[in-house]
Amino acid sequence: MGRLWSGGRRRAAVALAVVVAGALTVSAGSASAQPQGADAANVQRFHTPKVGHVWTIMLENKSYEATFTGLNSNDYLWKTLPSYGLLMRQYYGTGHYSLDNYISLVSGQAPAPANQADCAQYTNVAPGSPARDGQVLASTGCVYPSSVKTLFNQLDAEKVTWKAYLQDMGNTAGREDPYKCGIPGDPSGAGVVDPGGATPADQYVPKHNPVPWFHSVIDNPADCAKVVNLDGLAAAAGHPAQSSLAQDLQKESTTPRFNWISPNNCSDAHDATCKGDNLSGDPNNHQGGLYASDVWLKKYIPLIMASPAFQHDGMIQILFDEGFPPYKMYGNSIADYTGNSNPALNAPTDTAQSIVACCNELPGPNTTQPGFQAFGQDTTPGGGVTGAVFISRFIQPGSITDQPYNHYSWLRSMEDLYGVNTGGTDGHGHLGYAAAYGLRPFGNDVYNNAGGHAMAALRAGDQRPVYPAVATGPDVPTTPQLQRAGG
Repeated sequence: MGRLWSGGRRRAAVALAVVVAGALTVSAGSASAQPQGADAANVQRFHTPKVGHVWTIMLENKSYEATFTGLNSNDYLWKTLPSYGLLMRQYYGTGHYSLDNYISLVSGQAPAPANQADCAQYTNVAPGSPARDGQVLASTGCVYPSSVKTLFNQLDAEKVTWKAYLQDMGNTAGREDPYKCGIPGDPSGAGVVDPGGATPADQYVPKHNPVPWFHSVIDNPADCAKVVNLDGLAAAAGHPAQSSLAQDLQKESTTPRFNWISPNNCSDAHDATCKGDNLSGDPNNHQGGLYASDVWLKKYIPLIMASPAFQHDGMIQILFDEGFPPYKMYGNSIADYTGNSNPALNAPTDTAQSIVACCNELPGPNTTQPGFQAFGQDTTPGGGVTGAVFISRFIQPGSITDQPYNHYSWLRSMEDLYGVNTGGTDGHGHLGYAAAYGLRPFGNDVYNNAGGHAMAALRAGDQRPVYPAVATGPDVPTTPQLQRAGG
């Protein structure tokens, strides 16, 4: 097999054949930080590798069992992409339903009533006053005051280039504002009722865009210029053209260092039946769920992998917002509730993976628990086990980690990766619950290829390193177990 990181015109051909793994730089830790006794000689200091470009792709509403165990026919996400990189078997959402997870991801704010209901009315948070641990009191509303900062604000301060790419945003004039961060309207006063579901021509939904919920971003025209349609928009009166992801990927100099990507409500696996196009090429095919997300990933992942920026120092992250149990009938989308009009959907499903939390997740000041009676139950908190896939030259192809991580872990890890080390809740650059004591950022189980050199994708029969969960922080090395990959 060739190497994924290659030059010239071979990039596109090689991109699907190979994957590269990750870099881990180690040096001796200080004596005061090391364990004593027999463990002392085994400690190495972990440093985040020099990943220069990140693409975070957000998919929707799937538990780990729905996506990664063979219950569905999404072979590209289930089989192919993990062979290129890392499968995270213990990655968790932070709440239900969608919007609270997006808010937690980029700001560290815990779920609140309105965002747990996906913001049925687009209004400002009230009272909006500060609470402990960098949280904000949010009894009502879902658009946070300018005092609440986000990862995007932190990247601005560090002069790190970024863009958010939203599929379909602005397709229908007047439906949402593609020149003001994709907001559905003015959140002041009564706000906007029912701020958006998918339509046949425009399957963008604001609740799957992390930006419209923060005045610290939407009130800044320079930031809103970085929130664009995934496939670009032509110039309009008073507005320049928006370049597409494909155009920006053509040169490293035009590729932002951080890239957020939200497929539309069909391609992100959310809708079981799509309102519009699912990119299959068949106008009569409206199947959604993991089928549609596989079609989308097959188009855009090779595009990213072939880009100069990814070839140089990139990392692709495929996340889900929360874990929902699989539809037994369709095998691909949201959840089984009792009382469905279709009796075939009324059989109970395993919700155990969908209503659990990890990483000592706190509920915050606005709800009694992060899960908030998901699926009519009120037993355990959290957003469930979703799993995730990471691909990078700093990650060994075909590897697995069972270390628990959640959306707060992701935020802390991105802050560390981009050198944000001042301000935040803890004074070290971590916002909200990303600053939680003992929260583990991505460690050497994630960035597990010490040299960052090109490696072939995992093949059947190859040794697969599996990193077990450890109770301590990333400064304590994790020794992988080896398993033989299946056919």
